[in-house]
Amino acid sequence: MTTKLPRTPAQSAAIPNLDPLFGPDAPTLPDAEPPADLMLQNPDIIYAMQILNDVVVGDRADVFVDTNSIVYYDPTNRNRRVQPDAYIAFNVDADTIRRRNGYLIWEVGKPPDFVLEVASESTADNDTGWKRDLYARLGVPEYWRFDRTGGELYGAGLAGEYLENGVYRPATINTDADGVEWGYSRLLHLNLRHHEGSLELQDPNTGEVLLNRRGERLAKEAALEQRYAALQERDEQIRQLEERLAEFEETPE
Repeated sequence: MTTKLPRTPAQSAAIPNLDPLFGPDAPTLPDAEPPADLMLQNPDIIYAMQILNDVVVGDRADVFVDTNSIVYYDPTNRNRRVQPDAYIAFNVDADTIRRRNGYLIWEVGKPPDFVLEVASESTADNDTGWKRDLYARLGVPEYWRFDRTGGELYGAGLAGEYLENGVYRPATINTDADGVEWGYSRLLHLNLRHHEGSLELQDPNTGEVLLNRRGERLAKEAALEQRYAALQERDEQIRQLEERLAEFEETPE
């Protein structure tokens, strides 16, 4: 018996089948629909996208990373699609995918390599249910889920899975003494961490938690404040020494 791939959830607007959109002379595909709970998910998605773009992609033209755009998997039916929170594909023509305004698996030649879903009340069941099954059937090698609530929506604050023989196997999730959950991504060569309700990406070699641009700015501001406080403390010590020296010089012999 042939298992059919699941269709897009009922709450998504149906798009009429228009074969010309999938032909060699097809126009740019329409924009994706914004998810219902995007504002709740945005902080973690934006952070992940900045790190993936800056650290993983860099200047490479053969790596495509995007958020909440549409991945199409059936050239005969434009309704058969999925919209990951964040995903990345290696060894592809990133510029062509971007101009197409959609990730068509049969055109790209492969599914995304890495998918990250961020939990929300309206999407949690899909992320652990039909989306998970679909990613496995499409052949997505790594699938990660992050739940800022610590597990109220997904059952775990952080979960990663690797595809082996068409079946997802769980990645090892560690818990540090301070309660931080983390797991290693073989494809990204980074640790994903659940730290006090926030997603973090970490360099496994140095232990450095990677900061997005806002985090870098705040870190620089904190460093400047510490430097200023240290200079003030040094000036106060100098002032006190000068006062003691002046008292010593005024003391009669």
